[in-house]
Amino acid sequence: MRSSSDPVRLTVRATRVVAAAVVLAGCGSGDRSETAPAASAPTTSVSAQPGAFVGECGSLTDAEVYERAGITGLAPVSRNGIKCRWEADGGERYVMFTWYRGSPIDRERSVAKGIGHEVHDLEIAGHRGFSSQNVGFCEVALGTGSDFVHWLVRYGTGTAPSDPCAAPTALGRLTLEKVK
Repeated sequence: MRSSSDPVRLTVRATRVVAAAVVLAGCGSGDRSETAPAASAPTTSVSAQPGAFVGECGSLTDAEVYERAGITGLAPVSRNGIKCRWEADGGERYVMFTWYRGSPIDRERSVAKGIGHEVHDLEIAGHRGFSSQNVGFCEVALGTGSDFVHWLVRYGTGTAPSDPCAAPTALGRLTLEKVK
């Protein structure tokens, strides 16, 4: 039988005391009155406009993806309302569509620049965006209101065409033509 001074029990008790203190501190009312506004992040008077409705897989059929991607042997491996993926050669080469709802496109652009990709501004049918490329792949992101659509084509080692961004740009263009 263990005593109440057993190190394991003391550790468990100490952990419970700390957890309870954290919970109680978060529930404290402090000095704020019922009418005082809570501190929050700054707000702006400009509201983000919802983006256009984009159907499953960018509103494109498998045949439309295959035709524009130019990668033989593609097959769908996942599809849902916000993300679809087609793969060839066990995933070495693939095409991926993602619909980012309420997400800032400039954050995605910053990530691409931050990891050293070559980034270029892009505009298709009045939708601004960017392309980002590195060895063997290109991605295209195009804004639709407060959302953006994203197409990525990964060609694999040594198989990229002379313009690796042609395919994802064509996929993005067709998606924008079909959105509602």
